[in-house]
Amino acid sequence: MNRDFETALCLGSGIAFAFLFLFISVSNGFIMVVLYRNPLRCFRKPFSMFLVFITAVDLFIGTVVCSGEAVMRLLCAFGDGQIPQEGDVVTILGYFGINSSVLLATAMSVDRLIATVWPHFYRRKFSPRNVVLFITVICVFSLIFASLQFAEVSMDVYRIIDVHLHTTFSLTTTILAYLAIFFFLRKRGRVVLQQQTMSARNSTLQDIHRIKNARMERKIAATSFLILLLLIISFLPYFVVTLLYEKCNDCGKQRWFLAFKESSTVFLFVNSAMNPFLTTFRINELKHSLKIVLGLARRNKDQGWILPTTKLGTLNR
Repeated sequence: MNRDFETALCLGSGIAFAFLFLFISVSNGFIMVVLYRNPLRCFRKPFSMFLVFITAVDLFIGTVVCSGEAVMRLLCAFGDGQIPQEGDVVTILGYFGINSSVLLATAMSVDRLIATVWPHFYRRKFSPRNVVLFITVICVFSLIFASLQFAEVSMDVYRIIDVHLHTTFSLTTTILAYLAIFFFLRKRGRVVLQQQTMSARNSTLQDIHRIKNARMERKIAATSFLILLLLIISFLPYFVVTLLYEKCNDCGKQRWFLAFKESSTVFLFVNSAMNPFLTTFRINELKHSLKIVLGLARRNKDQGWILPTTKLGTLNR
């Protein structure tokens, strides 16, 4: 590889990773503070555990992986370093973070399917403690899989297994799960609409509560699907690069392929930068908690929370 081209490649990707380091660390760090303080006492449900761990993994990716990638690439640009390769510590940590995010999003889709289709079974069997235990198993598995690069295994075989395990399998599972959720909610929506039409004048409190829960389940399922969609979009260029590398023997030495490969590596981490904003704007409890922590709202024992007083009076929600 030409040294001038390698320097430009390292400098460009190094600056991108430095920006991602700041952006991901600050945003996810603040969300972790909000989840820890939990001013509304609402993040104690099984689904909240997925939110906590996804935020924690994104924070790890920002503070450890992106910072390491930035340092390595800037050393490559201004010193005697080189672009991180498979088997390097930074790359292995990146594999651990990305694969954990993929498997967590897949597990969250199955969690939403069970909670939507079999709610009574879900409430009996799925406790926050059980979900934390299951998520811990996922993280340990991802760490072991990433650490296999330290062993003398064929990287070609390793890449194929990685792509099919963390892309093909995960994508197929999540698509089937969300299709099942979509058709179930669509069918139940028709039933709820008929019940609303038949008992519009004498709706009971239980009916109103059931409708509210259905809307909440639909919104949570949509939020988890959007998290997964962002993950797939950020993972797609890397998936294409891996397939090209396996099929094209001469591509590894061409400049366009090297530039595309570096861009796809950087793009892998964009998902971790977008997740905090997606979850904040989609989950009202998180948005309200964030406002309380920032001092933009205060808690009220009767109304839950209210906005600060303005010239027009106190704005309640």
